[in-house]
Amino acid sequence: AGAPKVGKSWLALWLCLCVAKGEPIWNFLTTKGSVLYLCLEDTFNRIQSRLLQIDGEGGSPNLLFQTRSGGIGQGLEAEITTALKHHPGIGLVVIDTLQKVRSVEPSGSAYAADYRDMSALKQLADAHHICILLVHHLRKQGAEDPFAQISGSTGIIGAADTIWLLQRQRMSDTARLLVTGRDMDSCTLHLQTRDCIWQLLEEETAEEQVRKAVPDY
Repeated sequence: AGAPKVGKSWLALWLCLCVAKGEPIWNFLTTKGSVLYLCLEDTFNRIQSRLLQIDGEGGSPNLLFQTRSGGIGQGLEAEITTALKHHPGIGLVVIDTLQKVRSVEPSGSAYAADYRDMSALKQLADAHHICILLVHHLRKQGAEDPFAQISGSTGIIGAADTIWLLQRQRMSDTARLLVTGRDMDSCTLHLQTRDCIWQLLEEETAEEQVRKAVPDY
C-alpha cells in the first residue's frame, strides 16, 4: 500500500520482472517462475514503455499481463484459476489495484465485506500454493500507526499474511518500505530509485529501530 504516485506500480512491475527472470530482489533470492500481472489501471502501451525503462530487453516470456478482469466473486477467481491451468508455472499473481476488483457493499458491515474479499483471495492463493500481491491505496487521514492509514477497514489488514507500506516524500528519490506479517519479524527497508528501479540502501530490524528511538540514558 502507498499514497498515489509514490511508485507502487513501478515497484510491483520490477518485482514481477525479477521473479519471471529468477533474479534476486535486493538481498533475497527468488524462485524463477511465471507471473500474472493484472495491471487494471494501465494500458499495454504504458506497461511496455515502463518495461523498456526498467529492462532494455523489454520483459520476459514468463511475464503475463492482463488489463481487464472481473471483480472478487464476479469472475476474478475463475479467471485466475483458468490462467493457472494454461500456465502451470505461475507462482505470483499481482492485482493492481485492489480497488478495481473489490465487491460493492451497498449496506452492511464494511469490515465484513473487506474481510470476505481478502479471505476469498487468500483461500485461492492457499489452494494453488501461489502468492497474490495486492496493490492498494492509503486514506488521506493521518494515524499514529502507519498501517492504520491503509484505505478500508481493518478487515484488509486482518486477513493479509504480510503487509508492505511504501512511504515517500513527494519529489524525493528515497523511500521507506515498512514490512510486517504473521510469520516474520517486522523490518524497514530504506530504498532509493535509480533508473526507475527501487534499490536497497539499508535493511533495519524492529530492534534497531527501537534502539535508535530510545536514548541511551
